[in-house]
Amino acid sequence: MTHSKPPYPLNPRRALICLLIVATPLAAAETKQNVDGKKAPVDKSKAVMADMTVTEKIAPTAKERYKLPTTTESVTREKLDNTVNAMTAEDTIKYLPSIQVRKRYIGDTNAPVGWRTSGTGASARGLIYADGILLSSLLGNNNSNTGSPRWNMVSPSEIERVDVMYGPFSAAYSGNSMGGVIDITTRMPEKFEAGGDIKSTWQDYSFYGKKKTFDSQEYSFNVGDRYKDLSFRFDVSHLDSHSQPITFVNPLATTYATAAAKTAALAAATPVTGAIANTNPYGVNALVLGEGTLNHTVQDNFKWKFGYDITPTIHAAYTLGLWQNDNNAGFNSFLRNANTGAIVDSGNVKVDGNVYAASFAETRAEQMHWSHGMNLKSDTGGVFDWDLAGSVVEYGTDLSRASTQTPAQAAGNSVGRTTSLTGTGWHTADAKGIWRPGVNLLGKHEVSFGFHHDLYNLDNPVYNVTNWQTSDTGSIFSNSQGKTQTEGYWLQDAWDFNKDWNLTLGGRVENWHAYDGYNATTVGSTLKSTNQPERNELEFSPKAKLTWKPLDRVQTGLAIGQAYRFPTVTELFQSTTTTGGVVSSFFGNPNLKPEEALSSELSGEYFLDQGKLRLSLFQERVKDAIFSQTNVLAGGTTASYAQNVGETQTYGVEFAGEASDVGIQGLDLSGNATWADSRITQNGVIDAEAVAVGPTSTNPNANQPSVGKRQPRVPEWRASATIGYRPTDKLTTSVSGRYSSPQFSQLNNSDINAATYGSGGTAYFIVDLHAKYQITKQVSASAGIDNVNNQEVWLFHPFPSRTYFAELKYNY
Repeated sequence: MTHSKPPYPLNPRRALICLLIVATPLAAAETKQNVDGKKAPVDKSKAVMADMTVTEKIAPTAKERYKLPTTTESVTREKLDNTVNAMTAEDTIKYLPSIQVRKRYIGDTNAPVGWRTSGTGASARGLIYADGILLSSLLGNNNSNTGSPRWNMVSPSEIERVDVMYGPFSAAYSGNSMGGVIDITTRMPEKFEAGGDIKSTWQDYSFYGKKKTFDSQEYSFNVGDRYKDLSFRFDVSHLDSHSQPITFVNPLATTYATAAAKTAALAAATPVTGAIANTNPYGVNALVLGEGTLNHTVQDNFKWKFGYDITPTIHAAYTLGLWQNDNNAGFNSFLRNANTGAIVDSGNVKVDGNVYAASFAETRAEQMHWSHGMNLKSDTGGVFDWDLAGSVVEYGTDLSRASTQTPAQAAGNSVGRTTSLTGTGWHTADAKGIWRPGVNLLGKHEVSFGFHHDLYNLDNPVYNVTNWQTSDTGSIFSNSQGKTQTEGYWLQDAWDFNKDWNLTLGGRVENWHAYDGYNATTVGSTLKSTNQPERNELEFSPKAKLTWKPLDRVQTGLAIGQAYRFPTVTELFQSTTTTGGVVSSFFGNPNLKPEEALSSELSGEYFLDQGKLRLSLFQERVKDAIFSQTNVLAGGTTASYAQNVGETQTYGVEFAGEASDVGIQGLDLSGNATWADSRITQNGVIDAEAVAVGPTSTNPNANQPSVGKRQPRVPEWRASATIGYRPTDKLTTSVSGRYSSPQFSQLNNSDINAATYGSGGTAYFIVDLHAKYQITKQVSASAGIDNVNNQEVWLFHPFPSRTYFAELKYNY
């Protein structure tokens, strides 16, 4: 294969050093002026008590700092502690408006987020940050586990607040903000502090009448301190989690060309009992032969954070993270030999005069990922402030192992395949500034601007190995490699042209480059390879928002924004097949076009004494929308293909509200509801191909057109609500509910049976309970139940049943 350089090569480390050299003297000069010549800014975070003065530094959010023109919903640490059974970081956003997290089990390494106008299959349409460091993995778009956010790098105990900004209306973010941006702010200590946390869950599982209990435990510890201008915090956690089955072996009957061939196959097949009659997602009769991907995951997370105040207004921060995961995914066959009663987990089996393929396998994964984040910024609040940030994520070790033999053979040291992502990773660099020239005859301006760079690298060989349990490399079975790089330049002006009016105008230019694409695959006994062509795109995205505040309690806004979401490196170049009872294949497409979104929102807010109400009307049109279309094949295997869809249109209404001390002291209410009509409006090329292929044995409606059908994974209705009550200062209780109407996974909505593996998703209403008791000043205990009504939920995979939660926390 050949390698080429991007047309505008950039060394991010060198660029960051240059920016530091230029920016530091400027900021230091301004700091000197503020300190020596003028009164220093007032720290409004000081609170004076009767017996002491407590100073807590609360950093402004990204929206507050850069006057970002976005609708925002937030949740604070206090509310999280009092209302959420939070085992992992992604639990903290599950009650926010229009948000759906596809968390299949505790410790799930593939837990993407769905938004107002995008489903959980489009993880690249959202950005997630923690303290300015990108947690989103833009390696992929929720395909082959490369697109899931890196939730494991944040512990719920360190979260100070979470802000969700909806839509691509801010020039400060790339086109990946089509759905929105999640901004997590974590805590740094102002004095010595230490804490420990023990959490445990138990899940009552009973799909297909198979009653079991799956448990998980997490142990965490943190310590931090501040000495003069230096602060640090260290977090460590250990998770040991057992999941419910994530997949099922659900094949159709094997078909044969002649009756004689079928008779011969029946004679050779093993007669079995225990199979469960079912239909596949497309309404075709099938059998459930057993459970697959029963994960036992053991994860360790280490995180070091350091902060240093170089001057009173210049702050430096560095974060180092290490995450390790050992995962063993087992299976459970329902089949028993009709003659001997022995477990059957391989080969052809005979049930009711038909032959079915029993395909079970165990898989293992070993992962060790490093992450680095650096931030240097000024916070004068004066005429000019700046912010420099960089991050590096490296897959130090990332191996998935599977046997290519029967389970009985695999129990020994048999041959198999090892899929590697070792060496894959990305880095980002951002430089931002904000200029506040003050008030003049034309009003007040705050001008922000910035530069962004990222590079994503895919290194994904699959090896034939002699020992699937221990061998790391062998002969190449397939290989996928490639890189994408983006440089972005943005400018925004927030103009208060009247005391009640604001107009924010912005624009973003992005230069995207895909290169070094390479694919190799084994055909027969020959390895065939292809060097993919380079790709370049240059796009401009304008943004605007007009805000009017006619009354102190009322604010309205009208926003419009364009965004381009470029294909990820795995959507372009990754072609791989994994096994694990259910064979899963993904095929990239090097010719994908970027998605082009035009979004708008009309919002109105009413501010209560202790709360607010909001109503938003939103719209989104996406041209060349990218979908990884997953199909369930005859043998129960799955295959995904990245492809462009001509156009989607989404119209919707979102309501959100919250209020404290409603009627009586201690009663808090919050809730939201979203209605969305999201349709495919153009898709002529793909529909024509489907008609040409015609129906299949797996999906008799495969040739039906997709135009006019609902966008995959975007339900018509979503809602959540929380009732919290504090009967005493020490006790808090809450009841929360989540609702979603059904959703589809296929472009033509042909997956009509939602309650099975591989489907789009069932309608569900889930009720969660939570209670917390503050035993002493340092010790608290929490208990709760998620899905207390034991709703059976399918979202392609089966989701957790009723789960009991317990937590004991100590903070010094």
